[in-house]
Amino acid sequence: GLQHGRLMAKKIVHMMKDGYMAKALYGRGYTREYVMAQSERMEKNFPEAVTQELKGMVEGLKAAGVDDLAYEDLRLGVTQAEILHFPPNAPPSCSNFAVWGKWTTDGRLLHGRNLDWSVKGGAQQDAVILVWQPKGGTPFMMVGWGGGVGSVSGMNAKGLTLGEMTLPSPDATFDGMPLFLQMRLMLQKCSTLDEAVKFFRDCKRTTGWNFIIGDGKVPDGRALETDAKNCNVFTPMDPKETDLTGHWGMVDCVRRTNHPVDIDQLFRLAKAFGDEFKLTVTDKEQIPLLIPVLKTQDSWTRYEWMSNCIAAQPGKIDVEQAIRILSTGPVYGDATLHSFVMDPKNKTAYVANAGDNPPVTATDRPFTKIDLSQWFN
Repeated sequence: GLQHGRLMAKKIVHMMKDGYMAKALYGRGYTREYVMAQSERMEKNFPEAVTQELKGMVEGLKAAGVDDLAYEDLRLGVTQAEILHFPPNAPPSCSNFAVWGKWTTDGRLLHGRNLDWSVKGGAQQDAVILVWQPKGGTPFMMVGWGGGVGSVSGMNAKGLTLGEMTLPSPDATFDGMPLFLQMRLMLQKCSTLDEAVKFFRDCKRTTGWNFIIGDGKVPDGRALETDAKNCNVFTPMDPKETDLTGHWGMVDCVRRTNHPVDIDQLFRLAKAFGDEFKLTVTDKEQIPLLIPVLKTQDSWTRYEWMSNCIAAQPGKIDVEQAIRILSTGPVYGDATLHSFVMDPKNKTAYVANAGDNPPVTATDRPFTKIDLSQWFN
């Protein structure tokens, strides 16, 4: 935290005072009293080491001559995702896929991910690649922003990859561990898929998030659909991905967008928000009635297109093809904050961040290859 605050003071000040936080929160009508109250609720689930890291960042900022950012301001950088995305709020789109075996040119796992929050808030102005080498933990990296002690995309030295997508859900709370820390601590603490799944099952979760987790060692992957009360786990060819809900399993592949596949989760969602679609759903047997509505939604369109695009390329997907999937079709959008292809076998990341002045979606920008072996070995 001390290093982070001292070395990145300019980006942190802009992120927290004049840039993204001002536009995304206060510029949209959130009051400081409200956001600080919810942030304090989530802080109760911070590990002590994270609290100390934030306090170290405050000291680093002071060493760089910045005296007007307090611990509470930096804490908001960890907790803002829940505040901005608490039901019924949700960004329009995010997409993730992990492929290996049958689909890739040499069988290795590749994980592609688009973060489609917004380029209008200007977070890309303060984008950084953060690498941690924790004592007693696993080295890991995350695509993030100045002042962040966690983020929403990353990979660790044990070959685990991770990306999230907002999942609308009525089961949400601020009394849990914020998304940024869920993801950061999974990468820091876990070495295998089983450990990663257990971490998400056991942690005190907040609102709805989908996750794609890859493991380049095996290779293998999992899709998770989570909220405050539920953690549904999907394997490749999972029987829960069924025609009953308009979905299907794939060998050597997991993928998700911004809706649930689990039929129970769909039922809860339909009961809570069915009025928006002029549907009254009182029984799980009515779920097939949702499929025509679901198919009109952007999230389902991206899920279907991404699945068909992968299925059309057995043995042909490499990094270039993974980038092409993220950059074309309905997966392409004008609000991609960052786009990321993870190649854990080669300890390499390919990252594109959105441009600024004027805002430019990430997948219209160059992807930078980052060799992480010097930090991961």
